[in-house]
Amino acid sequence: MISLVLDVLGGALLLIGLVLLTISLVGVLRLSDTYAQLHAQGLATGPGVVAVLASSIATEDPTIITFAVLAIAFVVLTSPVAGHAIARAAHRRRARESREADGGGGA
Repeated sequence: MISLVLDVLGGALLLIGLVLLTISLVGVLRLSDTYAQLHAQGLATGPGVVAVLASSIATEDPTIITFAVLAIAFVVLTSPVAGHAIARAAHRRRARESREADGGGGA
């Protein structure tokens, strides 16, 4: 009985994760601005990857579950940092292009 519940829960988490990742991909491909693409990626990709990795509980294999928990921790810790770094780089690039368009040059 518990195996059936884990299979259903694992399948539901996998489906939810894949839907979130698909929404994120469509957002990244369709949106034109870097910040809008980053917003779509950040909101859907993190929870999508976590849901897909959490679906590994259906395997009932301690090794796979341990790996999934470690991967979830890695994604939760690094995803915001990566998003911030990308946004900061885009902001700096926009500021540099703005200075060059104004004729300021500079380093």
